[in-house]
Amino acid sequence: RTGGRGWRGRRSLTMGENDVCIGVDGGGTKTTAVVIASAGGDVLGQGGSGSTNKNSVGEAVATSSFKSAIADALKAAGRTVEDVVCLAVGMSGCDTDADVVLWRGICESVAPNARAIVENDAVMALCSGTGGVLEGVVVISGTGSIAFGAAPGRPRVRVGGWGAKLGDAGNGCSIGQAALNAVTFASDGRGPPTPLTRLVLDFCKVATEEELLGLSYGDGSGAPARFSSWDEVAALAPLVVAAQQGGCKVAEGILEEAVGAICLLAETAAGRLDGRPGAHDPALGTTGPASVVSSEAITVVLSGGVLSQEDSFISRGVVARLSKTLPKAKLTRPLMVPAEAAARLAACELASKTLPK
Repeated sequence: RTGGRGWRGRRSLTMGENDVCIGVDGGGTKTTAVVIASAGGDVLGQGGSGSTNKNSVGEAVATSSFKSAIADALKAAGRTVEDVVCLAVGMSGCDTDADVVLWRGICESVAPNARAIVENDAVMALCSGTGGVLEGVVVISGTGSIAFGAAPGRPRVRVGGWGAKLGDAGNGCSIGQAALNAVTFASDGRGPPTPLTRLVLDFCKVATEEELLGLSYGDGSGAPARFSSWDEVAALAPLVVAAQQGGCKVAEGILEEAVGAICLLAETAAGRLDGRPGAHDPALGTTGPASVVSSEAITVVLSGGVLSQEDSFISRGVVARLSKTLPKAKLTRPLMVPAEAAARLAACELASKTLPK
């Protein structure tokens, strides 16, 4: 999908003093809505609700949560749906044209006269580091990982986001899986002894490495195995950080691989925005940590739980490498929550269609 942006509704672009823009960040766990003044951009109210990921809770629950978050935000702002001139939503699980059509229809049912922008949540993660301007690259490393890039007049770029079974790396799940691998390799003698063994066994409340089999493949009861959940695997990632801080070279190697994977996401997105096929364009010659992938001035937003600590081993490594491979890039972090970024994207889009050329 090249993008879900679309304008719906019949509202005139003439501004009123009570007019507002709403941004919604719809996630798998919670949903947040933020109301800002369409003129001036002051934050007027915020609301929240449960999951709006229809893939996990179903369309009816997702719709109900969406409407509830908006209603709460409007109440806090002292506004009604009649005051809404633009509604921008970034939805987890909004990946296809059919998803975009669905959410546009839901937006229209909530605020019939408002204009609507429907996007994947990665778009709002980018805007959270640019103040609502849809330009640059965002690399997100949480339980999973993805990079997204946009620039005026160029096709949008998406890199990664395939999930653990299809090669995603540089995220909590891949780090946790590497920890499990290190434990089993050490048990077999295929890898060196590592403090990760005791950390993982204690965390999982098991006595031996063999007991990890039941956690990974099930105990025969028919209940899902613990590690069939990506979140459960990702929960092991902090153990790797702790082991590295304690001097474990195995853990350090795992984190170094994560650094490389995160950087490759950002570099590939930036390279494709720059008109190259990716970070491994043969025209660049030998690629690697010191190779320049793109010399364009570009904003790169570092987002997600794995990158949340600026002084962490991974964050320092990512900044050091991207400073070499994307030498003119402005590396930044989210300046606001995604729901506010969505609202500011709405205001920016509205202004671009309202102001004279």
